[in-house]
Amino acid sequence: MRFWGIVAVLGVVLAACSAPGAPVPTAAPTAAPPTLPLVTAAPASPLPTAAPSLPPTVPPAATPAAVRYTVQAGDTMLSLAVRFGVPMAAIQLANDLGESIDLYVGQVLLIPPAEAWEGASPFWTVHLVRRGETLSAIASACGVPLHRLLMVNHLSGVEPIHVGDAIILPLEALPTATPSPSTSTPSPASTVAPTPPPPSPAPEGWPSTLYRLINETRADNGLPPLRWNATLAAAAQAHAEDCAARGWGSHVGSDGADLLTRLRRAGYEGSGWAECWAQSLSPQDALEAWMDETPPDDPHRRTLLSTWLTEIGIGVAQADWGYFFIADFGR
Repeated sequence: MRFWGIVAVLGVVLAACSAPGAPVPTAAPTAAPPTLPLVTAAPASPLPTAAPSLPPTVPPAATPAAVRYTVQAGDTMLSLAVRFGVPMAAIQLANDLGESIDLYVGQVLLIPPAEAWEGASPFWTVHLVRRGETLSAIASACGVPLHRLLMVNHLSGVEPIHVGDAIILPLEALPTATPSPSTSTPSPASTVAPTPPPPSPAPEGWPSTLYRLINETRADNGLPPLRWNATLAAAAQAHAEDCAARGWGSHVGSDGADLLTRLRRAGYEGSGWAECWAQSLSPQDALEAWMDETPPDDPHRRTLLSTWLTEIGIGVAQADWGYFFIADFGR
């Protein structure tokens, strides 16, 4: 058993009336029978000779349409959310991205209209329900009131949730810094041999093991290795320990911090970032969980095989079951 993730909307009354009937004569009439009143008789007051004037018909307002946007160099999920006035969750849900905030140049995204997300923060993001999670636990972990989580997701709190359900996390925390969009064209990843990570206190040097396995997988797919970045590793290790302390994994910290916030706190100033996490028994098991995905529903696999991301840091922390493996990627 393993769990993993990558750092979610008449009646008509008819009144029939009848007049009382006239008495029936005892002998055959020699003239036409008396005329009975009809329910269609004209009312006592005369009808207007012309139909009353009606207010002009106002055509319904056109529903704003979603737009298609092609990702450019330097774009991030957050920068697009801010630019189009929608939360990151809106873009994730509209494009079936799950929890992924990883983008690549040339990717075509469907951007929903901002009118449908009025009042939402750009930092709202998607969380996929894990085994054993409850709505109250998710709300507590992301630092939002339970009633707020229920309202945003149009839930009453009594219906069951299932593994894989998309829950929108209504995060309001601002990052410590906003990435500066790059105008340069992404260049191929460096082919220089990566610097090995320092010795790790995790079991059996597992950050180094997972780092090696990821680069071997990239080599098998004709891709250059990712460089080790100590700042990314520090951020990944801190998040792994946070997940272990609270007992479940997510791309959101126990204080509500998303990936960008956590990376900025650690001092990382890259122009791109992504995250994979897994709760597994070994580095090999974590890698298989990420790579065992079928396109197009393969955000973790695409992250590991990205040509846009160039460096990585890995953290590992022991959990009640297995270990939390956090891989933070950057550029």
